[in-house]
Amino acid sequence: MRIGPLLGMTVGLVACAEAPVAPLRVINEAPSLSAAASSELLTLPFDNTVWVSCANDGLGEDVALTGELEIRVHTTEDANGGVRVASHVRPSHVEGVGDVTGATYRGHGGTIITEHSYPDGLPESSHFVNNFRIIGQGRGNNLQIHMVIHQKWDASGQLTLDTELDHHECK
Repeated sequence: MRIGPLLGMTVGLVACAEAPVAPLRVINEAPSLSAAASSELLTLPFDNTVWVSCANDGLGEDVALTGELEIRVHTTEDANGGVRVASHVRPSHVEGVGDVTGATYRGHGGTIITEHSYPDGLPESSHFVNNFRIIGQGRGNNLQIHMVIHQKWDASGQLTLDTELDHHECK
């Protein structure tokens, strides 16, 4: 699956979402009669430095963040051999300190990644949504990041859809 590197980036960025993703059902395709499913919950330590451009009166500063990431992975294989993997990543107790001002920050947000492939691997689709916030002290020290990547490949392996949205905002 092609979105694997994005999961690594997600873990590096820290992210969170409000609700899990429902299982995918392809229109014009009969639902499978049976499916095998599994879920796993991982908790990993998080230690990363993030540049917050709006901090320090607009001069910016590095913020060293530490805490944990909770990663839930749900895998479903349908009766035809198609596989769907849905991952949900959210920070837990992520906090940090600015290297210039000494201001305290909290990391909030979430990431949802879904991948779907058929028995032979194609067609395939992947969807990545990341909402991430670094909340600082006072006004103007809050960084918000929103990213969406949606890709689809056809049965011959040709990329047929590649949508990317990346928005950063200071508040």
